[in-house]
Amino acid sequence: MASKWTIWIEAALVVGVLTAGMATAKAAHAAPLQAAIQAADPRANVKIESEVLVERTEQNNAGQAVTKLYSPSEVKVVPGDKLVFVNSYRNTGATDVTGFVVNNPVHSAVAFSGVREDWAMVSVDGGKNFGKLGELTITETTDDSAEAKGATITRAAQPGDVTHVRWAFDKAIAARASGELRFSGAVK
Repeated sequence: MASKWTIWIEAALVVGVLTAGMATAKAAHAAPLQAAIQAADPRANVKIESEVLVERTEQNNAGQAVTKLYSPSEVKVVPGDKLVFVNSYRNTGATDVTGFVVNNPVHSAVAFSGVREDWAMVSVDGGKNFGKLGELTITETTDDSAEAKGATITRAAQPGDVTHVRWAFDKAIAARASGELRFSGAVK
């Protein structure tokens, strides 16, 4: 069994990788892409800032349970901790933006648990296909027993199978409008 110290270090590394990966992806993709398409595509005017928060339930002075969100730098993150992923968006342009889509990968060290917006779609195949979780299936090859080894089975997709979350805006994002998109998960 791993020591608590090892688990804390592993959890801290997971959060560090998630935070660094999101920052790197944002920096790597935003600047060149934005410069190339800003003049031709108003979607380039929609800016996205991403953050990961750790959700904790604590008791207040009256003994009531209160849910609080913390930056990973403020608390020790351990396996099982609930995480909230927030994508804040803002249309910085002077015109409405239509056809905007946000794709957010779910890190393999995170078990997806849900999405706040009921219009969001998920993928269980690495971002190739999207749909509602209850409509998706997984095809697996079994290796449980010698008789069934290599057989394929199809099962309903579960939250732990989610690899990506997608929000495809069906309405325009008004000029200067802003909002948030959220999904949750837990550190594996």
